[in-house]
Amino acid sequence: MIVQNRAVSTSRPSAPVAIAELDPDQYVTAIPALGGLIVDAVRGGASVNFLAGVTEQEAAEWWTARIADVSSGTISAFVATSVDDATAGQGQRIVGSTLLIRSRNQNSPHRAEIGKVIVHRSARRLGLGRALMAAAEARARNDGRWLLLLDTHSGGVAEGFYRSLGWQELGTVPNHAYSVDGRLVPTTFFWKDLRSPDVHPKPNGADSTNVRE
Repeated sequence: MIVQNRAVSTSRPSAPVAIAELDPDQYVTAIPALGGLIVDAVRGGASVNFLAGVTEQEAAEWWTARIADVSSGTISAFVATSVDDATAGQGQRIVGSTLLIRSRNQNSPHRAEIGKVIVHRSARRLGLGRALMAAAEARARNDGRWLLLLDTHSGGVAEGFYRSLGWQELGTVPNHAYSVDGRLVPTTFFWKDLRSPDVHPKPNGADSTNVRE
């Protein structure tokens, strides 16, 4: 059973956090909690494709629209879950997420994107961003998806986080997306070749907060 984030305490998790890939049924069950992650991220100042005032229903609809892709294997969804004092005896609280989005194009079976890397504000600085990224990259490597792409708001905490994990900057697009407060801001695009022996995470990089897709 998954407990929605809106119903739990904002205190830091008091129990170990597990990283898991959701099967299609688990994904559907988790949608309300995943929507809560988006709302929390926006309230914390990250747009993650949304603007200030996004509702839980709007956020849940974003995840719902991807049920078919999860079922088909185009998308793999990973979550970080915790049981704390507020959820003990009820179920697991989702405190983080990331998506591995495989290219469906005939000429790019080696490629995938990383999206919706979000860690709930109550669970940051615990290494969850690194753990979620490691799980997604391991899955991609096992599937032969060795070229990964992602993007994030330029100059934010997440940009340094990805650099610390060995991601390479491709370039920056000015005025690429609106921030939560309605300002046009630049986006930096990154890539990572999982075959490269020279790409290794740096040990002291910042932990993830959230990223834009």
